[in-house]
Amino acid sequence: MWPDHLPPELAAADDLGDRFALLLRQACNGRLGTISWFRTDWQRGGARTGRSTFRTDDGRDASVVVKIPVGPTELLWNQRLQPNEKDSYGVTATLYAFGEALGDYDLAWIIIERFPEGPLFGLKRTDAIDLMADAAARFYWRTADFPVTGQPRCEEWDKHFDRAREMCQTNNVSEKQRWNTLLKSAQKSLPAWVEEWRGRDTGAWCHGDLHPANAMSRSNRPEDPAMLIDLAEIRPGHWLEDAIYLERLYWTLPDRLAASPPVKLIARKRAERGLRTDDNISRLADIRRALLAGSAPAFLRSGGNPVVLKANLDMLEQAVGCLG
Repeated sequence: MWPDHLPPELAAADDLGDRFALLLRQACNGRLGTISWFRTDWQRGGARTGRSTFRTDDGRDASVVVKIPVGPTELLWNQRLQPNEKDSYGVTATLYAFGEALGDYDLAWIIIERFPEGPLFGLKRTDAIDLMADAAARFYWRTADFPVTGQPRCEEWDKHFDRAREMCQTNNVSEKQRWNTLLKSAQKSLPAWVEEWRGRDTGAWCHGDLHPANAMSRSNRPEDPAMLIDLAEIRPGHWLEDAIYLERLYWTLPDRLAASPPVKLIARKRAERGLRTDDNISRLADIRRALLAGSAPAFLRSGGNPVVLKANLDMLEQAVGCLG
């Protein structure tokens, strides 16, 4: 929060964005150009994102994105995943400038490369899943250099399934009887599934928000790899969390999944980079699918699209059948 007594140049600024711009230009020693602030669909509170230019060491004016404030996770991983001696391309946007404070205020910020193409989701590229699988494998390869700290996410699956049955019973859900039958059957196996899922190897980093809206490219050429952005959700976990998260976005498009299955593609790309893949990966993937699909009705208010619900219902039936 801004203090009551601001320096004169900040007090004269019309709004928060103008105050940010003044301090950022000072922090960048005049290299940062005029900022055009914009608001994304996911922004909350006083966060600001803007487009600008940044004068590089060789005198070039690079197109950049300014983000303020950013959390410690996003700041840390934007630094860690820059190009290095073993990876000249990098995994994320070029980081031109950053800081953990702005003036006298504890506000972390970053100035990063603005990609000319993307996001992949907006471009509706048919090779989006393949590009995401490659980007994910590169991410796991690079993050393997850093020791894993913190705790993996632990979802309350029992509560989700109880809520899912309640919502199906009290709302006008399509194929209500089929939902009730499948959820009742799934709950008999739920304790064993949860125990098996929680026993997965979580000794690595996962992106936590792997989807085509969080990937961009420096060109629209098929051979140009995707670069991952929005690193705020990186956490300890298993790569299947990312793979099934990505896959679930396409459950309504089974033909796309049949042509480019994320789990198989990411597993293959991981193997090409010398990363281990568990022997029981197929079963773990089906457990994750069952847990996510069965929980879908619990979130009717935020995800009650009938087409999406139907896709989750079909996936629950398929996963339960595979798991026995």
